[in-house]
Amino acid sequence: MSGTEPVVGIDLGTSRTSVVTSTGTRATVKTCIGFSKDVISMKRLGKEYLLGDEALENRLALNLIWPLAQGVICDDEQATEATSRILRHVIEQALPQQKEGDQLYAAIGVPAQASLKNKQKILQITQDIVHKNLIVSEAFAVAYALDRFDESLVVDIGAGTTDLCRMHGSLPDKEDQVTLNTGGNFLDDELTKALLKKYSDIQLTPKIIQGIKEKYGYIADTADPVHVTFLSKGIRGEYDITDILRDSCLKLTDPICKAVQNLIGSFDPDFQERLRNNIIVAGGGSRLKGIDLAIEKSLEAYGGGNVSCVQDAEYCGAIGALKMSMEMPAEYWEKI
Repeated sequence: MSGTEPVVGIDLGTSRTSVVTSTGTRATVKTCIGFSKDVISMKRLGKEYLLGDEALENRLALNLIWPLAQGVICDDEQATEATSRILRHVIEQALPQQKEGDQLYAAIGVPAQASLKNKQKILQITQDIVHKNLIVSEAFAVAYALDRFDESLVVDIGAGTTDLCRMHGSLPDKEDQVTLNTGGNFLDDELTKALLKKYSDIQLTPKIIQGIKEKYGYIADTADPVHVTFLSKGIRGEYDITDILRDSCLKLTDPICKAVQNLIGSFDPDFQERLRNNIIVAGGGSRLKGIDLAIEKSLEAYGGGNVSCVQDAEYCGAIGALKMSMEMPAEYWEKI
């Protein structure tokens, strides 16, 4: 790089895609796109498709696509095209002065165990958008953002996957990184199933479930009762969801705690104490009340631990990707 080209860090997430640029701007968008269902919806909206929140607000008139539903780009042409449009849109939001043909460097965060095929697909999608790419692990990008290069463990809980990355003063090896196919979407599904099992007549939507999770989601032995209002055939009623909510949250956090235990237990025994006392939780799941205490409690048999949650869950991964791209030697660019 000559130093004059703009550089961007991108957190390509299942639920949300965020960009931070070397010019100091940032932008974020929900990773979804909606195509007009018919001629009426196209006439009403005036567009072939809508992106992000705008698509969700008009979802009844659209065919919605979440192209990274499982944490990686879905294996079909429509998802590939949708991802390309979303990336182009969010970059244009962050760099409105950027013209087609201008050189642009980008570091893109992906799940730690994303396949070679998926990484190649990202390079293919972005070849007309950016000049050069650096594909990085999302959890490693978080560690880079926080300068946690010594013995530390990052737990990045996204919507589609949870990525764990064990740091030890150098680039992490394959055995230092774990991807769990559970995240916020998994919790949404479990909560939906549990609520409908107990209250079969209530009316639920993904937006309602996400709102409950974000406002009330918790992991603790005790908590204040959680009562929410649902519609049942249009009639409002109040429902107690305290136990259902906690049990659903535990289905997400239990495998995360086990993965943390495995990464600590398989680490060099002389450094395990440092590792378990330097755990960082990132991603949207870091907002789940009590997630830090739950992981600490799971480490009692190991001698305890110290867990903290990042302050900027939305942009931390993108900040790390940007920082890495500005400091990484040239020979690492386009390495998969």
